[in-house]
Amino acid sequence: MSAPLPVIVQGLGPIGLRVIEAALGDPFLEVVGAVEVNPEMVGHSLSEFVEGAPEIAIRQSVAAARVDSRSDGGILIHCTGSYLDKVSGQIEEALRQDLHVVSTCEELSFAHARHPEIAAGLDVLARRAERTVVGTGVNPGFLMDALPASLSSISHSIKSVSVRRVQDPSRRRVPFQEKVGMGISKAQWDEKNAGGGFGHVGLEESARLLAYALGWKLTDWRHDMVPCEVDGQELVAGTLETLEGSTFDGHTVRLHFEANASVDEEYDEIVVDGTPPLTLRFEGGVFGDDATAAAVLRACRVIPHTRRGLMTVLDLPLR
Repeated sequence: MSAPLPVIVQGLGPIGLRVIEAALGDPFLEVVGAVEVNPEMVGHSLSEFVEGAPEIAIRQSVAAARVDSRSDGGILIHCTGSYLDKVSGQIEEALRQDLHVVSTCEELSFAHARHPEIAAGLDVLARRAERTVVGTGVNPGFLMDALPASLSSISHSIKSVSVRRVQDPSRRRVPFQEKVGMGISKAQWDEKNAGGGFGHVGLEESARLLAYALGWKLTDWRHDMVPCEVDGQELVAGTLETLEGSTFDGHTVRLHFEANASVDEEYDEIVVDGTPPLTLRFEGGVFGDDATAAAVLRACRVIPHTRRGLMTVLDLPLR
C-alpha cells in the first residue's frame, strides 16, 4: 500500500471530532493537522479531545496547520458550516494552500443551484490549483440523492422517485435537536422559522442532484416546513420538511425529511415508480453522524483520482 494521504480537519465540533475518530482507524489516511476558532481549543493538543489522536497542536488557520504538517499537498476535511456564502472563504484558503477539499457544507453538495457565482469561482480556483472540491455527507450526499440515483439505474420509464427520512432527534447530538426545534414552544418555533437559518439544510440540493442524475429539469416546486406537534404537549417534538419538484412533462422528485421525537419508528425509504418498481427501506434508519464520517473518509480516499475542479458526489469514483 502507498503512503497514507495526509488530512487536515477544520472545524472540531461534533462532526469534525467524529470524522477524526473514524480517520484514525483508516489505513489510507493520516491526520496531520487540526483547525478550530474556539479559543478554548486553539493551542491545545488534539489528543486532549480525541482519544488516540496524535500530539498535534490545534491551529486557528489552515495555513498554520499546513506549515505544521510538513507534508506536500493533502486534503482538507472541512466541517465548519452549512451555508456556502459563509464558508466559501475557508475553502478558497485551502485551495491556496494546495489542498483538496472534502466538505460537509450542505449547500456545497450542488452549489451551482443556490450559489452559481460562488460555485463558478471555486471551480476556477480549484482547476488552477489542480485540486478537487466536493461536498458530501449522508444527507445531502447519499441517502436522498446519490443512493436513489444509483437505485434508479436498474429501472426504466421512471415517473417519480420519493425518499422519506424519519428519525428521532432525541437520539442525535444537541446542535441537531436545536436545528429542528425539538423541545421549544410553537411560538419559538415560528420565530426561528421566520428568522431563517433554521431546519434541515440541503433538501433542495438533494432534489436537484437527484434530478440531475436522472436527466430531469425540475421547474415546478413546492416546499413546506411545519412543526411536529403532539396533542396535549406544549413543546414541539421537531420539524417536518417536504419538497416536491416536477418537470414540465410530469416527472417528480418527492423528499420527506421528518425529525420528530414522537415517532414510533425510525426509517429511511426510497421508492422508485418505474419498470420495475423498486423500494429500498432501512428499518431503524441510518445514524447520520457515523454515516457522514464514513462518506467523508470515502471521498478522501478517492479524491486524488477524481477530475479537478468543483465536483459533486456523482463525479466520485467508487474506488
